[in-house]
Amino acid sequence: MKICFISGPYKPGKCGISDYIYLLSAKLKNQGHQCQHIANDDGNTLSHISGNLPPADFYSIQFAPFSFSSTGLSKKRLLGLAKSLNGENTHINFHEIWIGAYPSAKWKEKTIGWLQKREIVKFINISNPVTITCSNSAAIDRMRQSGIDCNYLYLFGNIPFSKTEQSKASTVLSVAFFGTLYEKFPYGLLAEKLNEISKSLNIPIHIKIIGRQRESGGLKEINKIGKELSFVISQLGEQPSKAISKEFQNCDLGVSTTPYDIIGKSGVTAAMLEHGLPVLSYDDGDTPKNKLSIMQEYHDQVFLLNDSSVTQKLFSFLKKPRKSFFDGVAYTAKKMLEVLH
Repeated sequence: MKICFISGPYKPGKCGISDYIYLLSAKLKNQGHQCQHIANDDGNTLSHISGNLPPADFYSIQFAPFSFSSTGLSKKRLLGLAKSLNGENTHINFHEIWIGAYPSAKWKEKTIGWLQKREIVKFINISNPVTITCSNSAAIDRMRQSGIDCNYLYLFGNIPFSKTEQSKASTVLSVAFFGTLYEKFPYGLLAEKLNEISKSLNIPIHIKIIGRQRESGGLKEINKIGKELSFVISQLGEQPSKAISKEFQNCDLGVSTTPYDIIGKSGVTAAMLEHGLPVLSYDDGDTPKNKLSIMQEYHDQVFLLNDSSVTQKLFSFLKKPRKSFFDGVAYTAKKMLEVLH
């Protein structure tokens, strides 16, 4: 197949959507498919893209409102692209939907979100895609409530497996944090559970913080926990993917500060899960429990802090043999082709 990806600015290594396209295209090319990518940036505007679509069997739009406009509103330019895609085999994959869709959102977010939603609905109606996909239960629920038929497509991690010869130290429980430490995460509850685990296993905790930090509040909370409970804290900063893969293999547990209902759009969480790590998350209550879901392969691997029996469940998991690496890129390539066919 000849597949043309269309996205916002292309910045591999700095943008999750760019990494997604880079890795997915490489995998599809290895399978014999032809892939082309058109990025909306200063040298290639939406208007130019709309009038110069290359021939393809499928056009895959990798969509996020703020990737096509710094304001999150693309107005007529986005609708121009929609008109060009009408009658073509089009797939829209939503990495993000409109903002302000959660109950505690401020009025400004809700107002901008309302405008974004109206624009997205128009884009869908005019482009008439063959299929629409998204990676997390919150977005799928909100889109379906808005009359948009949206299906699940797994978002993989961006850290390939790199075999290590190092043996993991059994004298400490190593806990990985990867990516931004969001301030709204319940750090107090995390401290309580980690302390409980440490005492029950009679083993010290070593927290490893990997990657650059966009918010300082979460980092302060982790350092506070370390000081109060005598946990060792290592800030490793940005690392090459091989080094991150090896760190994951030498850790026992991962923590995701992304709420459970949107954990599916977190590439850093996917990377930890793909490396076999059990991951602690939390349910912020923004999405009804009967609408929450996660990929079948990870059902027994994600643990909620606000589950009263989380410690016991985690103990049971840690006794099992480590899961082997899950090739998320290959899995998504396969599922995407199934969707397009």
